[in-house]
Amino acid sequence: MRKKFSVLSVLTGLCMVLPMALAAQAQGAKSVSPFGFMVENAGIRVVVDAEATRLQGKSKFIPLVVFVGSSGAQTITLDRGAFTLTDPSGAVHPLATQAEISDKKNYGLFNVANDYTFVHKTINAGPDVQSYNGLEFQDDTCFFPNISGRPALVRDNVQVRPNAFTAALLYFANPAGKAAGTYKLTYTDPATKTSVVVPFEIKWK
Repeated sequence: MRKKFSVLSVLTGLCMVLPMALAAQAQGAKSVSPFGFMVENAGIRVVVDAEATRLQGKSKFIPLVVFVGSSGAQTITLDRGAFTLTDPSGAVHPLATQAEISDKKNYGLFNVANDYTFVHKTINAGPDVQSYNGLEFQDDTCFFPNISGRPALVRDNVQVRPNAFTAALLYFANPAGKAAGTYKLTYTDPATKTSVVVPFEIKWK
């Protein structure tokens, strides 16, 4: 027996599928892991991983594990002014200061140390790193020190060599709480002014 489909049922299906497809196209980011998203522009490749982020929806600040690499012949710079986070409301937040994150009322150093377990896991065994196959890993970037291990020293002005990449734990204010919708991490190379915008969603827990 043939199944009969009404015009209404077909249109209803299209209405459900098309917005999801268009949303995926609009985001322009490639999913590289359950919580990781990648965008590359002009030889600069950025991956944002929000696994640690999803656990901190009630905090004033949220962590992001970020990988930045140069897949070409250029050297790129990472400093505190190179990153911003746009939340779903459109508000743009600069990278938090060390003093803000060290304050227990805002976040606290023990929470930072716990977040570094996600960084180390992602570097050692995570699929995010596979996005940089063929590039050398530079283990010399630290915007927020780890009181329980490495990295213990702040290195917040880093030159990433050609055909290399690095990882960093970043923090941004999150007044929106567990907001639904698209967040955008923007990295801008201070020298060339080349920007990479990575749209992503946070699967809040």
